Amino acid sequence: MEPLKPETKKRILKERPQASSEDIEEYERLLAERFTEDPNLPKSPTHAQSAMKSEKRLEQLYKKLFGP
Repeated sequence: MEPLKPETKKRILKERPQASSEDIEEYERLLAERFTEDPNLPKSPTHAQSAMKSEKRLEQLYKKLFGP
């Protein structure tokens, strides 16, 4: 997973007034976390619930930063 390029971050902040630098940082952090876990390993119910919340937040941020 590569971080967003500085010019991409600037473009997002310019074109999406509702987006903030904090949103971009959170998006990159959640995306990086996604790649730190083996999806084939079983998860505890608590961990599975936490992973679902992270995925939902990641989806929200994606729409905010890149969506229509």
